[in-house]
Amino acid sequence: MKPILISTSKHLLCAALLAISTSLSAQTATTDSGLVQKFGNKAYEWGKMLPEQVEILKLSGDVARGKEAFRGCRGCHKADAGGLLDGTYPRLTGQHASVVIKQVTEVRAGIRANPKMAPFSSDHAVTPQEIADIAVYVEQLTTARENGKGPGTMLARGKALYEQGKCAECHGERGEGKALNAYPVVAAQHYEYLRRELDHIQKGIRGNSHPKMVKAIERYTREDMEAVSDYMSRMPDYRLTSR
Repeated sequence: MKPILISTSKHLLCAALLAISTSLSAQTATTDSGLVQKFGNKAYEWGKMLPEQVEILKLSGDVARGKEAFRGCRGCHKADAGGLLDGTYPRLTGQHASVVIKQVTEVRAGIRANPKMAPFSSDHAVTPQEIADIAVYVEQLTTARENGKGPGTMLARGKALYEQGKCAECHGERGEGKALNAYPVVAAQHYEYLRRELDHIQKGIRGNSHPKMVKAIERYTREDMEAVSDYMSRMPDYRLTSR
């Protein structure tokens, strides 16, 4: 199978746009252990890429190799990368490779707080090449399994929050995210995972949240987070919908 080049097209451009958008083109993030707090790196700046992120974005990711390397991820994310319905582990199918690379490297650098993921993302568990391979592998996967959804009682409220707030601005009208900016796909993600991550972002314990998102949800009530999470969880896979 022909390798998918992370270093070409959208993935190389992703690195460039992230740097330009933050006016930090040649700078990289510090990982000084003194800055790493209990809940992530408080000196974190969105778009200020780690040296390892830059390195991985230049690699060639291969789907066949990624399928093999993903064996170590199956215990939590399952063989189809569909995660768990209860949201303990997120759905990875269709997630942008740039997002997977960003999140894995920031977990292993101690920036994003994710104790369950940390040992599996460490340099003892996966190499930079394997991260590149896994990223392109899960990006092209689909799953026949239904994702976890909420009670469905506040969908109008969730839709309004998503569309009238700042959600659609970054995550897209169809929840498709934006690969060039490493904005994640949220469509068809598990409800409980979405709700939990919103809570972590609002409380400041995720470690690598986008400042615009922190601002957008700072006044959300618990019901607001439940409503918008339920709405996003019910969006179909963006690859199966038309623009």
